[in-house]
Formats: sequence, C-alpha cells, structure tokens
Amino acid sequence: MADKLKGPCPYNRANWLSRFTYWWIFPLFRYGFRHPLTQDHLYDVLPEDQSHLLGDRMEKSWNDHVKKCEKKGKKPSLFWAVIAEFKWEWGINGIFLVVSEGIKLAQPFLVGRIISYFQPGSTLSQTEVYIYAMLVAVSHILRLIVSPKYFCNSQHIALKMKVAVASLIYRKILKMSSWSKHSTTSGKIINHLSTDLDKFLYAVENFHFCWIGPLEIVAILYLLYQQIGLVSLLTLAVTLVLLPLQFMLGWICGKLRMKIGAAGDKRIHLMNQIIAGMRVIKMYCWEKPFSEIIFNIRGLEVFQIWKSSIAKSINIGLFQSASVVISMALFGTAWYTGVPLSAQRIYSTLGWVSCLRLTIFFCMMYLVEDSKQLASSLKRIQSFLTVEDMKVFSEGKAKSNKKGGVSVCIRNMTASWHGPLPQNKEGVTEKLLGQEMSEAFSLKNIDLEVKKTSLLLSLLKELPPETGQVCVQGTVGYMAQTPWVMSGTFQANVTFGENVEQERYRQVLHACALYKDLELMRLGDQTLVGERGLLLSGGQKARLTLARTVYREADVYLLDDPLGAVDTEVGSHLFQRCICEMLRGKTRILVTHQLQYLRSADRIVVLNEGRVVSVGTYDELVKQGTEFSSILTKHDKDMEEKDESQEKSINEQGEKSTEAFDDGEFVETGDVGWNVYKDYYLSGRPWLYLPLTMFLLLIAYAANGYGNWHLAKWAELSNSLNLRTQNGSYPLYPVIDTLNQTHGLYTTYMYNITPHLQTSNFTTEGSLITVQGDELMQQYLVAMSVFVVGISLFSLVYFRMSVIISKRLHNNMFQVVMGAKTHFFDSNPVGQILNRFTRDLGLIDSLIPSLTSMVIEISVQLAMKIGITCIINPFLLLPLAPLVIVLYLIRWFSLPTTRNMKRLEAMTQSPIFSHISDTLVGLQSIRALGMSRKFLQDFDRFQDRHTSAFFLYLSTIRWFSLRSLFILDVYFVLVILLSLVLRDMIGLSGGLFGMALNYLLTMATPFAYMMRKTADLNTLMTSVERIVSYTKLEQEAPKVSNSPPPSSWPQNGEIKLVNVGLQYSSDTDQVLHNITCLINSREKIGIVGRTGAGKSSLLAALLRLAEPTGKIYIDDVNVLKIDLHELRNKISVIPQDPILFSGTLRKNLDPFEEYTDDQLWIALEQVQLKVKVQSEREGLYMEVSDSGQNLSVGQRQLVCLARAILRQNNILVLDEATANVDHSTDRLIQETIRSRFKNCTVLTVAHRIHTIMDSSRVMVLNQGKLVEFDTPFQLLQIEDGFFKNLVQQTGKAQAKVLQTLAENYHK
Repeated sequence: MADKLKGPCPYNRANWLSRFTYWWIFPLFRYGFRHPLTQDHLYDVLPEDQSHLLGDRMEKSWNDHVKKCEKKGKKPSLFWAVIAEFKWEWGINGIFLVVSEGIKLAQPFLVGRIISYFQPGSTLSQTEVYIYAMLVAVSHILRLIVSPKYFCNSQHIALKMKVAVASLIYRKILKMSSWSKHSTTSGKIINHLSTDLDKFLYAVENFHFCWIGPLEIVAILYLLYQQIGLVSLLTLAVTLVLLPLQFMLGWICGKLRMKIGAAGDKRIHLMNQIIAGMRVIKMYCWEKPFSEIIFNIRGLEVFQIWKSSIAKSINIGLFQSASVVISMALFGTAWYTGVPLSAQRIYSTLGWVSCLRLTIFFCMMYLVEDSKQLASSLKRIQSFLTVEDMKVFSEGKAKSNKKGGVSVCIRNMTASWHGPLPQNKEGVTEKLLGQEMSEAFSLKNIDLEVKKTSLLLSLLKELPPETGQVCVQGTVGYMAQTPWVMSGTFQANVTFGENVEQERYRQVLHACALYKDLELMRLGDQTLVGERGLLLSGGQKARLTLARTVYREADVYLLDDPLGAVDTEVGSHLFQRCICEMLRGKTRILVTHQLQYLRSADRIVVLNEGRVVSVGTYDELVKQGTEFSSILTKHDKDMEEKDESQEKSINEQGEKSTEAFDDGEFVETGDVGWNVYKDYYLSGRPWLYLPLTMFLLLIAYAANGYGNWHLAKWAELSNSLNLRTQNGSYPLYPVIDTLNQTHGLYTTYMYNITPHLQTSNFTTEGSLITVQGDELMQQYLVAMSVFVVGISLFSLVYFRMSVIISKRLHNNMFQVVMGAKTHFFDSNPVGQILNRFTRDLGLIDSLIPSLTSMVIEISVQLAMKIGITCIINPFLLLPLAPLVIVLYLIRWFSLPTTRNMKRLEAMTQSPIFSHISDTLVGLQSIRALGMSRKFLQDFDRFQDRHTSAFFLYLSTIRWFSLRSLFILDVYFVLVILLSLVLRDMIGLSGGLFGMALNYLLTMATPFAYMMRKTADLNTLMTSVERIVSYTKLEQEAPKVSNSPPPSSWPQNGEIKLVNVGLQYSSDTDQVLHNITCLINSREKIGIVGRTGAGKSSLLAALLRLAEPTGKIYIDDVNVLKIDLHELRNKISVIPQDPILFSGTLRKNLDPFEEYTDDQLWIALEQVQLKVKVQSEREGLYMEVSDSGQNLSVGQRQLVCLARAILRQNNILVLDEATANVDHSTDRLIQETIRSRFKNCTVLTVAHRIHTIMDSSRVMVLNQGKLVEFDTPFQLLQIEDGFFKNLVQQTGKAQAKVLQTLAENYHK
C-alpha cells in the first residue's frame, strides 16, 4: 500500500467526478489512518506546479512588465504582474463562485416557499411543497460541489503564485551583486518567503468578491424590495455606513501589519545575532542590556499588535453584528410603520441578509485587509528584486607568454565596495599594474587596513572594477576566507553536485587530511554535517571547504587563507600535499598569514592601503629593504627542510561528536494535548479574562437565541393578524396602501396596524394581539442590542487576552533561553532556535488568536442553533444523534492524515529556508565554482516537494470539509422532510419552523469553517507547544547573589585548580580530567595542545560556561560557590571569533554605558583604532553592520581588545584571539597585551606557538589532561615531550627560531 502512495499524483488520472468529490485522495487517508505519514509517502508534484516552469513563467512576465512600464514611464508593480500572469487561472475559477453565490441567493426564496406551507391559510399544495423541498436539497448538493471546488482551486492558484514569486526571489539571489548582498540580510529574504508570500493564500480566494460583492448587493436589495417594499432601503443605508467603516479598519490593519513586520524584522535581526553570539554575551555578562533592547523592541511590536487587534476586534464585531443590525432596522421599522410581515417574508429576508453578511461584511472585509497586506508584502519583495545585479565587466585580453599564455592579468584596476558613485572615494581600492601569473604559485601578504579578500573577489568578478581591466583565463576554483559548509552529507560537500570519481575523491581526502575524521564518524562520508557544519570543528570545516575547491578541476585556484584555522602540523600537511603536490601545474593564488610558507611561492605580491607596493620572489623581497622584507628576514632560509616524519598524514580531531546528525527539527506526532491549550491560556491572566470572555459570549448568544425566538413568535402573530385582515376583520390603513400601490408593491398580503396607526374599529381580540406583538418586537430589539454589545466586547476582551498571552510567552521564552546553558546553543542550530522567535511567535501573535476566537464563537453559536432547533421539533434529535456519530467518525478517520500532512508541509518548507541560507552564505563560492544552475535545480526540487505536500494538505482539508458539509445537508433535508410529515402531529407553526430552517440554512458556512479551522488550529497549537518547551530549558546557576565577593576581588589574580573535570552534558564524553595546577599572580600562561585537547574547555570551566567538577579558587575564593556574573565580570575575555552586534560602536564597547567617551577614545587609541573611528563622521556612534561586516577581521578583534582594556580586570583570557588575523594585527595585539596587561594574570590559548614563547609558563593539554606545565625553555628540554614535538612540527628553521626565543626569555 505504501508503494502506491509514491509516483505521479493520482489527481492527474482522476475523472471529473473524482476530482469534484476528492475521491482520488482516499488511499492516502486509508494509509494515513493506520500509519504515520513521512515525506516518502508524498506523491510527485503536479506537472503544472513544477517550480522551474512557474519560475520561468514569472521571470518572463516580470521582465516584460518592467520593460512595458519603462516604455510608458510608469513604475512597475509586482502585484499586477503576478495577477496578469495568472489571470486566466483565477478568472475561470470565478465561474464556480458565481454558481455558488447564485445558488446561495436562490435558497432563501425556496425556504420561504416551504415556510409558507406552515402559515395559516396557506394555498400551497403538498405536492408543490415537496417539489420545493427537492429543489432545496438539489441546490445544497450543487453548492456542496462547486463551493469547495472554488476555494480549493483558489488556494491552489495562490500556491502557484507563491511558488512562482519564490523562484523569482531565488533567481535574484543568484544574480545580485556582492554589494547588494551586503545591503540586505538573510533574515529579510527568508521573511519574504516565509511571511510575505503566505499572504497569497489569504488574499486570492477573495479577489472575485471585488466585482461579485457589488452585484450581490444590488441583487439582494432587489429581492428585499420585492419582499418588504421601501423598508428594504434601510439595508442599503446600513451597508453604506458599515462597509466603509470596515474598509477603513481593514486598511488600518494592513498599515499596522507593516509596522508590526518592521518591528518584527528588527527584533528577529537582533535575535539572530544574540543567539549566534550567546557565548560572548555570557562571557561579558551582557544578558541584561540585550534583554532590555529586545523587551523594548518587543514592547513596541506588541503595542502595534494591540492597536491592530483593536481594529480587528471592531471589524469582527461589525461582521458578527451586521446582519443583526440590518434585521433590527428592517423589522423594527416595519413594526413601527405598520408593514405586515409574514413568517415567509421574515425568514426569506433573514436568509438574504445572512448572504449579505457573509459576502459583504466578511469576504469583502478580508478582501480589503488581505489585499492591502499582499500588496505591501509584494512591494517589499519588489524592492529586493530591483537591487543591483552582478555586473559582467569586460575582460582584457592577456598576451601570451612562452609558457603558453597568461592565466591572470590585472591592468590599472581600481575597485571600491562603496558602490558605483564616482564621487565616493572612501572605500578601499585595489590597484595592480600589469601583474601576470602563468602556471605560477603566487602568494600575497598584506597589512591590517587592506581588505585582503577584495583582490580575489575582483578576480571572481564579484567586485567590478571602476577602471582598468581584469582577466582570468580558464575555470576558477575558489575557497573563501570563512569556511562554508552547506547542509547535507560530508560527501555531498566535497563533490558539490559533481559525479563521484573514486580515485580523485580518495586523493582529495588524503591531501586535505580528512581520512582520520571520517574514521571517527559512524556513517563515514555519509554523515550529515548539520546546519553550516554545526557538528564540525573549525579546522574540519576549513579542510572540508578546501577539499570541495580542490575536487573540482580548475585552471586557477584562489585560496583565501585556508591554513588559518588549522594547527601548524595540519597546515604543513595541507600546504605540501594539497597546495604544492596535488595542485602542481595549476595557477594558485594564496592568501595566508603563515610566513613560513613564503619561500615556496613563485611570486609574492605585497599590498598596502589597497595598492601594490612590491612584487617579486622571496629573495627579491628580502633584498628590497622594506618594512615587509624585515619581517621576512626573521625566517631562516632553509624553511623548506622538513622532518621525514611529517610526510605521514596528519589529521585534526574536533571536540564535537560527529555521529549522524539530522538537520531537520523534531517533528511532533499524534494529537496536541489539552495541556498545550491550558499552558496557552494560563499565560494570559486567565482568572480575569477567561471568565469574562465566556460570560460575554454566552450572554451574547443567549440574547441572540432569546431575540430570535421572540421574532418567530412575532411572525406567528403577524400571520394571524394578516389572516384576519384578509378575512375583513380589520381595515387597511389607506396611506400605506396608496404608497405601496404607487411603487407596484400591492400584493395579496394586507398590512398590519401599529399602535400609532390604530382606528376605533378594532375588536378587543385584535387589540390584544397587537399589544402582544409590540411586546415581542420590543423584546427582540432589546435582546439583539444586547447581542451586538456582547459579541463586540467579547472580541475586544479576547484579543486583549491574546496580546497578553503573546507578550508573556515571548518574554518567558526569551528569559529562559538567555539563561540556558551554553551547551544548548552548541547543540542546536541558530535557525532552529530562531524559528521559535519568528514563525512560532508570529502564529501566536496573529493567526492563533483569530482562529481560537472564531472556533469558540462558532461552537457556541452552533450549539445554540442546534439546541433551539431540537426544542422546536424534538423529533429532530432522532436523526441528529446518528449523524453526529457519523460526523465524529469522519473527523476521527481524517484527522490523523490531515494533521500529518500539515506537519509534512511545514517540514518540507524547512529545507527551502536552509537552502536559501546556505546560498546566501556561500554565494560567492557558488558562482565562482559555476554551480548556480545546480543550486537553482536544488531549490526547485525543494519547492516541488513542498508544493506536493501543500497540495495534498489542501485536498485532505477539502475531502473532510466536503463530507462534513454533506452530513449537515443531510440533516437539513431531514429537518424539512420530518417537519412536513409531522406538521399536523406536532402542530408546528410557520414562525418556529422558519426559525429552525433559517438556523440550519445559516449553519453550513460557519460549520464548514469550524471543521476546517479546528484541524488547522490543532496543528498550529504545536507552535505553542514548541514555545512552552523552550520555557523549560535547563538553566545556568543564578547570575547574582545577596552576598557577593568584595568589589575589590580579585586583587592578585591567583588561580588554583583542584581536580577539575568538565562534561558539557550528561550524554557527551568528559572533556577535562582531574586537572590540578596553581597559576601565580601576574603570571602569563600559555595554553597549547592539538585541536580537541581541551584548551577552550579549560577556559569554559574557569568561566563556568559549563559547570565543572572539583574546585577552582581565585584569590582563595571558590568560584564554584559564587554566582555567575560575580565571576564573569571579574575576568576579561578576548574570544577567538570577534563577535560584534549591529548598532553603534559605542554600544558594542560599552552596552551598560559605564564609561565616558574619553575613556572609550583612550581604549581605541591603545589598540590603534582611534584614527579609523575619527575618520568616520559619526565617530563613536558609527554604525556597525550585521556581525561587524563593515570592519575587517583584524579590526573586529581590536574592538574586542578595547573591551578588555575598558574593564580593567586583573585576569585576562585570550582564546586563540589571533588565529584569524594577519601578522601585523597579531603583533599589535601581542604588544598591547604585554604593555597594558603587564600587571594582570593572562591566560592565552595559543594557535601560533611563537606568541606564547615569552610566557611565564606553558600549560600543555592532551585529551583533556594536563600533561606538561613549565617554562617554555624547560619544556623544550624534555626529550620527546609534547611541547617539544609541537615546536618541531613547525619545521627545523621555525623550531630553531622558537628555541632561540625561549632561551632569550629564560635568560
């Protein structure tokens, strides 16, 4: 059976009857009822829904639309371009809506004819009434077929539009320039696809009401005019008052949604940075300032949500009460002016007013609101689609040389990142004068201020030149400075879409030192590496990225610092085996900070301030006597000599587990428990709002039922009085008679007489009937007024409660996440955590309140209507019970499949977002490696998977809706038949029977809506479940205590570790084992060891980023006994990855605003950033972009150093702080630390051994154990010692230099 669920979708093979009844999807229900559904059970996407076809259509349509608008001098509109492209699909679909609305208008007339059969003195024969009953049944069946078909087709068309625009967005991503990429954020682009495009699903189904609505108003007014005369004009009057008000409120909601979206974008953007930089935030004790920022932004967002909720609640109140207000106006005026209304006319009128309510006050209300939001969303998307594309600039022709041609040629090239404006000359520029490299291995090393990556990007045409020429002959392989790993398997990251050639694949893995890593992975090269390489160490990601670059055959290889993230031994292996041997005969341009490899370069290009200052071989540059040559002379001339032992494959082992990892989130199965609903409502002051909302709702519908009952009794009295009038008992009031004859409305129905129009000829019986009628109408008007007030207040109070729930759920989740243990952030992808603050919270903000309020309201409404119907005719309980059981069984049978399809729809959307995120991060690599088409095909494949799931979900919903409505229609027909058969037995009156039929006639739409939305709500409540689960995360120790250490602590900075062990979580291995040592005051301690030895874990234990075992003393205070901020505030940290947050530079340096501007300028001066900051117009308040992208890596690290200087603590911790910076920045950082922190205890995790040769002592770790701890000189005296081996692995020449340094510092 499961095999039958695969392959082509049976919708293509289904006949017209199967398509209309959705019988073709029954096998999916049958299987899904017994088994959980997975993505393997999804049918293939429909040919018409394929992403690449829709993308081609939309791209052509958008381009043509832009050209036409340019010719006419108009602004293009994506909204109208999409509508025009799909006009035939949604236009033809409107036929179903016309048929459905036409049937809906005919039904009140048919029902009225049946009701007239129950009136005293009816002339309708039994045969005629059964014919009318049959017509009612047929009309319901026809509407049952066409209405779900229209709405399903509308959703299907909306899905096509969504897929087409999404494909257009992705194609734009692949084409946009690097400058455009920096001017936008991944969060905004993903928000376009996750939020903005969803507006199609709500807006498209209401498009046709923009022309059907006005026509329906005219038709209903005509029908009412025929029934009740000039009084019907009040319908138009009330509509003209309420409809513009609803339009205005819908427009306000749309505007407020834009403000909510802007505040949400700002909050999400900051949350993304907070989650990514959580380790740094905890180190610096910055939880409080960031919490305040988030709470302030969220407060503004919630305020806009509340304003939107007020507008929405008023709008919903108008919709709920519109038909009641119109009915009150019509019947109250008829009563007051003496217009006689029979039960037939009353309930025909109520039927048409109900049609008016649904079409005008519901569909057109949402037409305005949803269309406004869709137009605004598409305007946002359009602004992205119009950003600058990548320019294909002209290539100069390189002259051939003796070796057969020039590989790379740059002539008089000037380029800038500050856009094409010629007057803007602030950007860093590159100039290379006639540099030619052919099959040469070339390397450049440049100073701090130079954007080193820019030269490589200009060769890739990512940075277009303003002047000059750039030429690269042949194909290019590119490795970016920041290792880029995409979601997927290890092998897929290496082959990158190409076929697996086993021999070359094996050679690449060996050359990139990856074999040992694969041996540690249970699934080998089929292991999923996680989002952006979550489960790989920095070195593993670097080597995997290098392997991908090398695996692809190319003529020119551009390698941007591939050796920076690996230790010396692994770097030596990569340089010799991969760069020198495997790529021999290729042109290689390498950026590196590892000076020991310079002698192997055929040519060195030195850049300074964006200009070429030197070009030549190693020996030529040494002889030039420049500043750079003085650096080179520090390296011995025999650098090429290496130990034979280095020829063996050397690998790097990460600390993180590399077991199989699933990129997807945990998918809930089964039903959502009542505990989720309880947790949801308990978040919103339930003791106040829940009783109040239920009281208002029950009072409102009790008043509604009470009022309608009295209206039915009034109709009966009207029938009786009209019958007496027809028999001549009462005279006709001549003025009204003349008036209505003038308008052609004189019929056989005579007019009643009100208290204001009485004559002296009334009998006592007639007067009594009139007085009773007056009392009934007055009670009806009062009851309905209570309903209008109650239902409006219910919406307002309920949405107020929902806003409080949303605010509290966010705040509780945020506080718990901020206090969660660091391991939580290490073991969960940023996107997965962020998803709780974006999609899940967005649903709680907007969709869930509307759904829950409507479901609760409709449930009470239906219960009231069914209850009163059964009171009117108790025999209706007989068919009701079995039909309810059948309905429950249908829901029980269909809900597992419907719920699983909704979850699969959400699951299949996640790979789309991950793919976009991967694309944005690795865009330059994708284009450089010529894989744009492959990535577009992957995107289309992911979209097709999601489209298939969404289409099946729509079909399952309509399958359930169709059968539920069929049960309701059966009950409706049974009510008519039983009432006809039992009329004389139970003495059923026309008024009460009309009331029952009116209730049943108006139950179909809300009943179908509730059945559909309860299934949706059941699935959407998983968002609440997921958020609530994040409020129960394991927390760190308390941040502050009532008895902190003295403010002067620690004065000395002495650190003592006693049997310290560390385990990040109960399901991971221990990473530190019984470390015991004493670090004296003001000592400078170097910490070395292979990757995975436990260096960073030792610092994590000291800062209690994970709770260690044993004891740690600082100045005789056991830091495991004090609270976290009391510890972390006293230790300055410079992390390996310099984390900056968007905002001002001042906020990045001093978020608590504890220091003066003068102190900040002094700190910046000490790290040599003062001149750079002063050159900016805003100075300290210069904007720092996302992750500090507008600063170089070195500048970011210097900002972190300035932070440490400001804090003036006696303990400083450096976690490989200079691993990714150039030589000059490294030297500046080391000199600043030596001078500024000479009276502090300094712990340095070293990546470059020469940086810790001047340390007081060196701590050597291996597999989490302290194996050596002494001065560098003493450690070098130990034969076969760990430290000595690390030094020797740098090469004989470098080892000799390090030995000399150790001896000098020892003396």
